[in-house]
Amino acid sequence: MNRQVEIKCEQIARMIVKGMPKTKIAIEMGMSYDGLMRITRDSQYLLIEENIRKGVIDKMDVRLAKRAEMSGEMEDAVPEALRILIDQLMKKRDLRAALEVLDRDPRRQFSKSTTNRVDSLQSGAPVMTSERLATIVSKADITHQILEKEHQPLTKPAEA
Repeated sequence: MNRQVEIKCEQIARMIVKGMPKTKIAIEMGMSYDGLMRITRDSQYLLIEENIRKGVIDKMDVRLAKRAEMSGEMEDAVPEALRILIDQLMKKRDLRAALEVLDRDPRRQFSKSTTNRVDSLQSGAPVMTSERLATIVSKADITHQILEKEHQPLTKPAEA
């Protein structure tokens, strides 16, 4: 197989791996459908197509591994975000960052968006809506105020 035919075979194989119909490939390459079919049945072409498929699959595997790693890192960050959320509610420090991390929880347990809530409901994972979070925050504010009053030292009444 000469170099020009090999280059043409690589182009055809890339289009086939991409999912392009063979009729469109024949038009794109400026050849007859029968000529394309003859090339795609050749053993050397089949090796080229197999190598291209393997390369595409390897790239997909690398991307999936990176995605799984990032998902694990986000999952590890969720408990810390919850701790910050609980510890810092009154100070409002780092609250926005904690909420952003919770919104990216791979399990979608604490996510804000409706789509994620539907996914979580289908997976059986508990869901915390923004309304529920607001209720919890207001109850935490009231509880905090009560605790603050309980722990304030009693002042002696002024003697008259």
